[in-house]
Amino acid sequence: MPEDEEAKDMPEVSVLARALGLDHKPCALQPQLSPENVVIVGLRHADPAEARVLKDSRVSAFTMTDIDAMGMRDLMHEAIRIATSGTQGFHVSYSPTATEFAAWAAGSGGLTVRETHQAMEAIALSGGLLSMDVSGLTAGLEPRIGADAVNFVMSAFGKRIL
Repeated sequence: MPEDEEAKDMPEVSVLARALGLDHKPCALQPQLSPENVVIVGLRHADPAEARVLKDSRVSAFTMTDIDAMGMRDLMHEAIRIATSGTQGFHVSYSPTATEFAAWAAGSGGLTVRETHQAMEAIALSGGLLSMDVSGLTAGLEPRIGADAVNFVMSAFGKRIL
């Protein structure tokens, strides 16, 4: 197996593994996150290294199957409970690639636009949001998708219809 292919299957090369302090190389990062407070919502795929890191850690990962079974409202209630247990609040990281927009290939398996708003509304209602980042916004992104991403962020920070 070529070195590059072998490295892809090793959890030590995973960014998540490094942030959780599971990179046991010399000069490894100190843990930056408490795994018991890390929650992933809407997981659609994990490569073998990431799956192994998730299984071996105390990270909570909710897949699309979990969302289908629990519903976004109950799942977000549980996710926020986990993220805020013993903390002063939480950080949210969002990428538009997590949401299945009408203009994108049907059946990609992402969160619906409504589920994304529902998740962001639950975040706002919790009162625990301390910070948020949005990745995946590029110049080539359709303007409507960028506008929707802005609306999701505003929902997370408490914007309401009435």
